[in-house]
Amino acid sequence: MSLWFFESASPAHKLQWKVKREIYSVESPFQHIQVLETEQFGMALILDGIMQTTLGDEFIYHEMLALIPLLSHPDPRKVLIIGGGDGGLSREVLRIPEVQQVVMVEIDPAVVDVARRFFPHHTEALNDSRLQILFEDGASFLSRQASAEEKFDVILVDSTDPEGDGPGRFLYTPEFHADVKRALNVGGVYVQHTGAPFFNPDVVSMVSADVGKKFPVCQTYWATVPTYPGGIFTFTAGSLGPDLKKPLRQAPSECQWYTPEIHRLAFSLPPYFQKLIRNPGH
Repeated sequence: MSLWFFESASPAHKLQWKVKREIYSVESPFQHIQVLETEQFGMALILDGIMQTTLGDEFIYHEMLALIPLLSHPDPRKVLIIGGGDGGLSREVLRIPEVQQVVMVEIDPAVVDVARRFFPHHTEALNDSRLQILFEDGASFLSRQASAEEKFDVILVDSTDPEGDGPGRFLYTPEFHADVKRALNVGGVYVQHTGAPFFNPDVVSMVSADVGKKFPVCQTYWATVPTYPGGIFTFTAGSLGPDLKKPLRQAPSECQWYTPEIHRLAFSLPPYFQKLIRNPGH
């Protein structure tokens, strides 16, 4: 008998993956964590019943979230990652030679433990001397950091979706975005994912509207990620200066998805996307 993993993208749409076996399952203090071996994309990490990352296509999401802002910033020395416990984002960030310090704030130590055990490709940079890992709530950390002297050049939010009662819901609020802005250096840049536009249109609209009010530059871009609902995924950026549409340096070697052409084209939005973005200055 075939095994299948089901995920609800919306009340009217479900996704399913054929599964070879369940590798691991645990209930942490924050969420239910599963590791499945899928037939199509290999190892997969699931949090609270939502597919987060697979070995087969993770490079698309992580390269686009990391390289678009880091290659558009003139001098990205200090980077803050909120979430990112699977390690894939920090791996891509630490491929940038200009980066001197990365602080990763992950609420759930169990996610990092599971990733180290079952996703070695994701976590290959977690022992890099430039990386500091803190286990605490990202919103609370950023609230304190907003009034601290230490600021960051780039802030990347790699969280679970804002729906439900999961730990990611506070990372999409106006209060959080205000703290992000205060925690950035002059000319700083922030990016967070804003979900699948066909199934989470309210997230794209909500974040672009709030970020557009708070930042002088608000830009939305997209990528195709087969694992995520509809295969299309969006990212929203707030910038205190740099234009994220313009890469300033070459990408690291051996990228599997990112190219300078894809960087520029990612900001070419279909009219359907443009209607979702509540930011007249986009």
